[in-house]
Amino acid sequence: MSKRALLIGVNEYAIPGANLRGCVNDVRNIAGALGDLYGFAESDITVLLDGAATKAAMTRGIAGLVDSAKPGDVLYLHYSGHGSNVPDTDGDEVADRRDEILCPHDLDWNDPLTDDWLRTTFDRLDPAASLTVVMDCCHSGSNTREPHLPGGPEPEVVSRFLPNPDDEQAGGEFTGTPRRRRRDPGNVHDVDITETLVSGCRDDQTSADAHIDGSYSGALTYFLVRAMRDEPDATYRRLHEKTVAGLHNAYAQVPQLEGRAARFDQPFLSPLA
Repeated sequence: MSKRALLIGVNEYAIPGANLRGCVNDVRNIAGALGDLYGFAESDITVLLDGAATKAAMTRGIAGLVDSAKPGDVLYLHYSGHGSNVPDTDGDEVADRRDEILCPHDLDWNDPLTDDWLRTTFDRLDPAASLTVVMDCCHSGSNTREPHLPGGPEPEVVSRFLPNPDDEQAGGEFTGTPRRRRRDPGNVHDVDITETLVSGCRDDQTSADAHIDGSYSGALTYFLVRAMRDEPDATYRRLHEKTVAGLHNAYAQVPQLEGRAARFDQPFLSPLA
C-alpha cells in the first residue's frame, strides 16, 4: 500500500483581475495535515502552485495519480482556485447545458479542463484503491467575484467563482451570473462514483476565499483542516459534519460530501475496507 497526494493551489492567474489570496495557504495547510496526521511522507506529496499549475501540468498530475494506483493505495487530490462553467459540447448536461470546469493558471476558455475529463479520468481508478478529492472552488453560485481595486482595501471575502467572459454583460468585468442548479436540499449524497468528493459548497452557492485568523484561506479548507486536527481518526461523515458546523456561523456555503455511502463511515484517508 502506498499513499500519494496531488495538491493544487492557484492564487495567480494569467487573466487580469482574477487573482485570489488563500489558495497557496490552503495547500500548505493541507500538506501539513497529511504529514502530521495521516502518514504522508514529503515525497508522497506533489504540489502545483500558481504558474506551475498549468492545464498541462494539472491534467498530467491528476492522470498520473489515478493511473498509477494499485490495490490498497490511498490517494488524495486537492484543488484550491477558481471554478467556472462553459457550454456543454456533448449533450450530457441536460439540466443547464453547461460543463463545470477547473481554472488553471493559464486558463483558456476555448480549451478548458472540464468535469467530463475529470469523470473519464477518475473512472480509470483501480477499484481496490481509495481516491479522496477536495475541491475548494466554485462551480456555481449566487454571487460573483469582486475584483480588488488597486490601492483600495482588501475585501474580507471574495468568491472562488470566475465568470465566463462569453456570459458577461458589461465589457469583461466580473459581473456575470453564475448558474443555479440545485439537486436536492441534502448535503451528503450517495452517488456511484469511484472517488469520495468534498466540494466547497452547494451548487447554488460560492466558496469563500477569506481572511481568517490573520491570514487568507479557503473557508472550506480552513475548517476542514481544523476538523482533521481536532479529530484525526474521524470518519468522512464526521469530518464533514465538523466542517459544516465550523462554517455555519460565518459563511453561507455548505460543503457537500459525495460518493458511495459505505465509504462515509470509514476513517478519513484509510484504505478501502
